[in-house]
Amino acid sequence: MNPSTNLGQPVYVLPQNKKRTLIPKTLLLIVLGVIFYSGILLNITLLNLAAGEDTLVKIIALVVLTIIVGMGIFLDYHQASLPHTFYQDRLIVEKKEHFYHAIEKVDRKQNFWDKLFKTYSVDLGDGIVLRNIPVAVPIEGYIQQLVAYAKGRQ
Repeated sequence: MNPSTNLGQPVYVLPQNKKRTLIPKTLLLIVLGVIFYSGILLNITLLNLAAGEDTLVKIIALVVLTIIVGMGIFLDYHQASLPHTFYQDRLIVEKKEHFYHAIEKVDRKQNFWDKLFKTYSVDLGDGIVLRNIPVAVPIEGYIQQLVAYAKGRQ
């Protein structure tokens, strides 16, 4: 079933912590951009280009790199803006439907970045992961109840 079809009113909508997504990925994109630009500068110096060509290549590389980093930040922001939406019999994560009766496990996970931003993730098996959940929201018990109820109805 397509998530865009009418599923009724959501039972619960869980927004993601945007800072947790944006800050680490933005830092990573900037560091990788600096490394990439340094490699371009090294190649330019080894090519022995004329001064005008040298400047033009540097400017083009910087503009392309800025566009790539900007697009990466935009896509990360868009992904972090998608809430985890709970319905009576299913869950929508990143625009994909997952039925409660198909959920295998409910494991809470927390890595370095999660500890730093006071968030956690919930692994539901089969590659389904609810990310960037604030620690103040204990959602794993709620999910376990929904899964138990859905499996009991089968």
